[in-house]
Amino acid sequence: MKKSWMVPIAFASCLFLLTGCEKKDPYGLSSRDPVTISIWHYYNGVQKEEFDSLVRSFNENEGREKGIIVKAYNKGSIDELSSTINDSIERRVGSDPLPDVFSAYADKVYEVDRMGLAADLSNYLTSDEISEYVDAYMEEGRFDDGSSVKVFPIAKSTEILTVNKTDWEKFAAATGETEDAFSTWEGITRVSEAYYKWTDSLTQKPSDGKAFFGRDAFANYMIIGSLQLGHEIFSVKDGKTTLDFDKEAMRKLWDNYYIPFVNGYFGAYGRFRSDDVKTGQLVAFVGATSGISYFPTSVTLEDGTNYAIESKLYPLPGFAGTVPCAVSQGAGMMVFKSEEKREYAAVCFLKWFTDTKQNMKFAIGSGYLPVKKAAAEESLLEPFLQEAGENSGVSQNLLIGLDTANKYRLYTSKPFKGGDRAREILQTSMASKAKEDYQKIETMISQGADRERAVADFTTDENFNNWYEDTKGQLEAVIGE
Repeated sequence: MKKSWMVPIAFASCLFLLTGCEKKDPYGLSSRDPVTISIWHYYNGVQKEEFDSLVRSFNENEGREKGIIVKAYNKGSIDELSSTINDSIERRVGSDPLPDVFSAYADKVYEVDRMGLAADLSNYLTSDEISEYVDAYMEEGRFDDGSSVKVFPIAKSTEILTVNKTDWEKFAAATGETEDAFSTWEGITRVSEAYYKWTDSLTQKPSDGKAFFGRDAFANYMIIGSLQLGHEIFSVKDGKTTLDFDKEAMRKLWDNYYIPFVNGYFGAYGRFRSDDVKTGQLVAFVGATSGISYFPTSVTLEDGTNYAIESKLYPLPGFAGTVPCAVSQGAGMMVFKSEEKREYAAVCFLKWFTDTKQNMKFAIGSGYLPVKKAAAEESLLEPFLQEAGENSGVSQNLLIGLDTANKYRLYTSKPFKGGDRAREILQTSMASKAKEDYQKIETMISQGADRERAVADFTTDENFNNWYEDTKGQLEAVIGE
């Protein structure tokens, strides 16, 4: 009799352990009452497929256990997404309610944060968790006193030098040039001149040498080059932007871009420099790691001749004798302010998504870099390198990109009012002038002028000084100095 009453109590206790003792979440998440988090993004192609696949995996596993359901929506390009976010913030007719999370660059998040709408994600991250991410990636999302986090890094890219190995080897065999030249801008300038003169010597026609080098995202050359030379063009402190447009640094940048460009040693012809490699107009260019899939596998010349090429990748060149620096770029995720439960659920997904295993799968296939320091560990890399092929462009891209993230000083300009316009000035002022002046020189030559004399009219101190003062004035007007 004594034992009979214990049975239902023991059964009830077991039932309580199974159902009533679900570990209580500090923010109220429960698998029995899941919260749905919406994410707007701009991913397409391989990135969208991988993102959707990982969202499904999260919902079926980690999300189910925690009580989080993620729903992801593509909103077109990054510009279209930004416009859609603006419509929702302003509650325009026909606009959708704001999502919990959206993909954005730091400039956009800065704009939204100034409206008081960006959640501080540091509330849901421990210092140990933050330290797992590449420092520069996390730093991009800090706008004020340096403690808050407004942008969660997802996948990043930097810049690398990509070379048409096939045509480079022909040139190197004929001239004795070595790839040591690829480590510095001075080396790139010198070897580009040598290539122009070598290709010129292959025909009877005078002054028909070919350009060797070009680059995408010219503003990065200006910003990173100046930083290497000791001058941060835009610095932001306590909401105030300061301009440091040093004349000596700008002359160094001028001598290693404008001068070789107007001489015909550098070039820019199509929309992207990878297009110029495909048409045989360039041999090498600097571009984003995220663009590796666009590097051509063959060259088609103007006369229709087509031949296969191999590529080889190198770290971003720098100025001789300076600390290596490279740009850090790529959109992250911003969480809109809401109740703590929703903000926390969003961060739970983002932490899971950026765990090295998941992040590797998402990043590598599309040429991006995973965001945690641990991603560079050989034991974690090996399976992905084997799958891609250890000598493939994807593997080269990953290894050099990760090496850059760990050994270079990574840099992104802090967002500031007028920042987009200021960057546009840096993007076009020297590059556009170089292209326009090169065309003027070509016109002069076609009218019978001697090339050296025609070029000499543009490589004067006066021409540089005029450009410098004009560009500095434009920048000062933008930032209000």
